[in-house]
Amino acid sequence: MLDVQPPHESIHTWRDFFLHIATIVVGLCIAVGLEQTVEFFHHRHQVSEIRESLRVERSINAYRFSIATEEFHRFVPKLQGNLAIFQYLLSHPGAPSNQWPGTLTWYGHNIYYHTGAWETAQRSGILEYMPRDEVRLNADLYRLLEACMNTMDRAREAKYEAMRFSNVGSDASHLSREQIAREIDLTSETLLRYGLAANAQNNVEGFFRDFTPAPSAKDVQSLVGINWSEKEQATTEDQNARMKAFEEAQGVRADEHPLTR
Repeated sequence: MLDVQPPHESIHTWRDFFLHIATIVVGLCIAVGLEQTVEFFHHRHQVSEIRESLRVERSINAYRFSIATEEFHRFVPKLQGNLAIFQYLLSHPGAPSNQWPGTLTWYGHNIYYHTGAWETAQRSGILEYMPRDEVRLNADLYRLLEACMNTMDRAREAKYEAMRFSNVGSDASHLSREQIAREIDLTSETLLRYGLAANAQNNVEGFFRDFTPAPSAKDVQSLVGINWSEKEQATTEDQNARMKAFEEAQGVRADEHPLTR
């Protein structure tokens, strides 16, 4: 609270009155200015702390991103091997496991991303003191990472559904023809879900180059059943180039494009 002291001497003229008023106004201005200066440096310090915590969290997430891609390349071939086994059993009912084209395995490591620093920044109210473009870029990154986690959750759920047959017996050679056909559908669904998760990763890498490597476009296409022609790819690249040129004409820098995929 500002404490304004009354004059100690009596006021005899208008000149004295205005002098006292001016003194009070100047004192108030100085006090308010000092208070705002203190707040400015306090907020600047808070912004610096938030920015550093976001930098550390981003670095951690970028590393986890690379591990997620590593796990994708390890686990997806296992799923494809499972699919080959079920397809073999469909043609060779009751075949023992030593005749299968591989070994059934469902172990996969799901990678998740840290969001604590961003959530803290949102709750703190400090984001309003940060540059708008910086806040938007951070929001875009975390939205894409959330999409990665959501698609991976759905892939994991599909995998667990495909694994359910093992609750009543781990020997797939005992499955009926109908059950094997069902397992083929479920394993195919799981592969599709992993393809969509890979596509979410691919989107992150496309906008944030420190998040690398991601599964390639060919990896995604092979799992989701899409085979784009060179002409179709050229059309997409042309559309992206035109959007980028328009955004730059509006003053949006090349590294600050809104998410358009």
